[in-house]
Amino acid sequence: MKDPATKDQFVELRAQGVSFAVIAERLGVAKSTLIAWSKEAENEIGNLRQIYAEALREKYRMGAERRVELFAKQLDAVEGELAKRDMTIVPTERLFDMLLKLGREIGAQNTPLQFKQKQLGGGFEFADLAPTAQWQA
Repeated sequence: MKDPATKDQFVELRAQGVSFAVIAERLGVAKSTLIAWSKEAENEIGNLRQIYAEALREKYRMGAERRVELFAKQLDAVEGELAKRDMTIVPTERLFDMLLKLGREIGAQNTPLQFKQKQLGGGFEFADLAPTAQWQA
């Protein structure tokens, strides 16, 4: 029986997608043992794979926010270059074309803000509440 640290290394390597053959060589453990460990730690390996995948997606996130950032940087660069150029230089037309295209792309990425209103309980408002009795002194 190998020590728990070796098993932990196995889970880590397996979650990273390393093959049984490479892990067996690296840890000095028989492939058959690794396969048995894999069955025992199936959930742990799967969860760790999901964590790695999420980290990778976050690192290379390409959601709307990221696309706007990329287009905005390019737009800034084109605007900066246009500001330095004399209007008689031929490539200026291409820069204007890029300026328009990047502007349209940024516009296409902008979505209107939508705020949600918090409702109490089953959707009633305080105005819906009526007193059930009057207090008298």
